[in-house]
Amino acid sequence: MAKLIYTRLEDHPRETYVITSGALIVGRVDCISDAPAPAAQWTWSLHLDIGAAPFRRGATVSSRDAAVAALAEAWTEWKHWAGLRDADPAGAAHGAPPPKALP
Repeated sequence: MAKLIYTRLEDHPRETYVITSGALIVGRVDCISDAPAPAAQWTWSLHLDIGAAPFRRGATVSSRDAAVAALAEAWTEWKHWAGLRDADPAGAAHGAPPPKALP
């Protein structure tokens, strides 16, 4: 599977990212409250409705980094559930790592 790509939607009032892997839309990460920590809130969601049984995960967390990490973990779970693996054995052992910094 291709790596996760985070694309910021510039026309949204708060930070919003659509996450894709190749041509597949995997999910999104949204800032729902940009207040200073600890009041900041981010949501992440992964919706893969491929086949008869949809695979959906999501939550509200306190930071963008936490949202990115949780979505990456759910992506790894989905690949396992779907019986898929990365072409690169090193990538399969560690899952899809979150990006170091988003734009």
